[in-house]
Amino acid sequence: MRLFASICLAATLSLATAAEAQTAAPSLTDSDARCLLAMAALSNSTDQNAARFGQAGVVYFAGRIGARNPNFNFAGLRTLATTMNQQTAQTELQQHCGPMFDNAMQSLQTALGPPPSSSPAPAKPAAPPAQH
Repeated sequence: MRLFASICLAATLSLATAAEAQTAAPSLTDSDARCLLAMAALSNSTDQNAARFGQAGVVYFAGRIGARNPNFNFAGLRTLATTMNQQTAQTELQQHCGPMFDNAMQSLQTALGPPPSSSPAPAKPAAPPAQH
């Protein structure tokens, strides 16, 4: 009886672990890879602004992946691409990738942009001395 109970417990734990693995969130690299593919699809847009956004997004997400995993196999993206269609790419862009890329670009622009307008104005040059 104890053996049967142990087997049942082990089977239950195995099923629970398998279910958790299936519902686990994708890794950051997997998520970035999906974004890279969605941005690559967008870069083929006939709308020039959308195409430029997609091209910049490809570079951004490739950089994130490469920084996290220098040995990442980019050729493996072909397999991942087979799991995506136009609708999933659009959803990724709207809900995840686009906002992430926008936030990163806004942060970069803030960091490298001109100083805030509330900074004091530059000092005016001294008036030339009065001549007598």
